[in-house]
Amino acid sequence: MKRIYEFVCDCGQRTESLTDYETDSVQCLCGGLAHRVISAPSFNLEGWSGNFPSAYGRFEHRHTEKLKAEQKANS
Repeated sequence: MKRIYEFVCDCGQRTESLTDYETDSVQCLCGGLAHRVISAPSFNLEGWSGNFPSAYGRFEHRHTEKLKAEQKANS
């Protein structure tokens, strides 16, 4: 099964490649040999709650803010 892995060349250039798990190195764009490195995962968290984004979470946040604004306007 192929996955996207990050590779770093000896000159410092980073590249991603769709390769098999067993692949430890690939040819870099500069012609050198790039070795696979462990990289940080990429995902998006909501800034106000720290939870994963979802349609329900966005609705709930907007609804709560709207209720607070209406209560403030009525008082």
